[in-house]
Amino acid sequence: MFNVLHIIYLALTWILWLYSLLIVIDAILSWVPMLSNSVIGQFLDKIVNPYLNLFRKGPFAKLAYSTGIDVSPIIALFILYFIQNYVLIWIFNILLRLIG
Repeated sequence: MFNVLHIIYLALTWILWLYSLLIVIDAILSWVPMLSNSVIGQFLDKIVNPYLNLFRKGPFAKLAYSTGIDVSPIIALFILYFIQNYVLIWIFNILLRLIG
């Protein structure tokens, strides 16, 4: 059972790492309008923007509006990092203790 949990843990960390990478690529592409409007840029927007829009509301929207800097990718990456390095480890440690 440990091997199955370990494989699930590795798959989830890999998925979170890949999604983080897509956020970084999307942020870089947004600096160049021609790249942002390309097929790849639009595809990345469809994948990444639903998650980033969670952080484009409230006080962060006011910051982005007043400074012109979108901090939502930074916050999103921080949350993904926290989930990957703390929450997943905590959950899988609990599961391992329950299994034995």
